[in-house]
Amino acid sequence: MAGVSKGKILIIEDDASFRRVYHDMLETAGYNVLVADNGEMGWDLAKAEKPNLIILDLVLPGLHGFDVLKNIRGDSDTKDIPVLITTALGEQADIKKGLELGATDYMVKGFFTPREILAKIRSVFTQADMRKSVVSYKLAVKEGRADSAQLQSYMGLTKLFTCPQCQEELLLDLIPDYTRTDSHWFLSHFTCPKCQRAF
Repeated sequence: MAGVSKGKILIIEDDASFRRVYHDMLETAGYNVLVADNGEMGWDLAKAEKPNLIILDLVLPGLHGFDVLKNIRGDSDTKDIPVLITTALGEQADIKKGLELGATDYMVKGFFTPREILAKIRSVFTQADMRKSVVSYKLAVKEGRADSAQLQSYMGLTKLFTCPQCQEELLLDLIPDYTRTDSHWFLSHFTCPKCQRAF
């Protein structure tokens, strides 16, 4: 009798060898695995199946991985699904852009052992479970505070603290960091309340 699945994972990867390695490893570890070899198929499966985790290659035929990620984060049915992006060694700019677009974490292809990949996936699942039970605090950020102009410039914003896409005022999202016990510590990022894009 088959064991209970640990969760549903969607792999969006055009390289057949990586796709097979990820699929076999995750299936053996007890996950229900879905695969797509291009961006359009991956996005369709993400919408239809609503997996617990998506492993997303950034360089895909057709719909690019960045566009798949934007679609995932911009849709109310998929916006909270953890996304683990995969890149080739040395693609730091792609990693940075992927994280800015809302990726949960990243892996460099061929750099992690199967055991390390499984540990990272378990960590992503654990973090996702914690977020479901954590109350965050969203604060409006007003212009005129110390260093606000410098912060705007660093974030690449041109119109105060507003989303370049939606023109909505950004909120500072504060999430309690329970790994720190010496005071009230928070992880934080700016988010757009309309498109949910993180900055």
